[in-house]
Amino acid sequence: MTIDISIQSEFLDDTPNNSMFLHLTIICGALKFCLGQSKKMSFIKLAYIFDKTINMESGAFSSKITLSPWLISADFKKSLVISEAHEYIEFHSKDGKGIKISISSKGEEYISNIEGLNIFQNYLDYLREIKLAENRFESPTIRCETNVY
Repeated sequence: MTIDISIQSEFLDDTPNNSMFLHLTIICGALKFCLGQSKKMSFIKLAYIFDKTINMESGAFSSKITLSPWLISADFKKSLVISEAHEYIEFHSKDGKGIKISISSKGEEYISNIEGLNIFQNYLDYLREIKLAENRFESPTIRCETNVY
């Protein structure tokens, strides 16, 4: 499997805003604090953690059997590609088993700097609390939530 990434000029010409730094913090923070025994995280696990963290959803990780539904936004995908292009994270694939993602030394340094500046601390604290095994994402059961009126 080959991963080809190209960033269009409109992504690089813009000045980063706070949301881009927040997205980078969540992505790198998840890869630093939520790996457990693994050295890499699956795309699906990172997408799930990102979605629940960006919304600061309480109790999102409490279920042991199923996962509540989530949305993978275009912002996440764009932030993931930009994070990789600027070498904060690394993509890996092996024998078509999907993409695994790891944090680079530049990403580790970024998180250390963020911690030193005491910004986005509520998000980093939220990420430190997450205890999700990678194998929960090998064949996840997604729970359908319906509203009862």
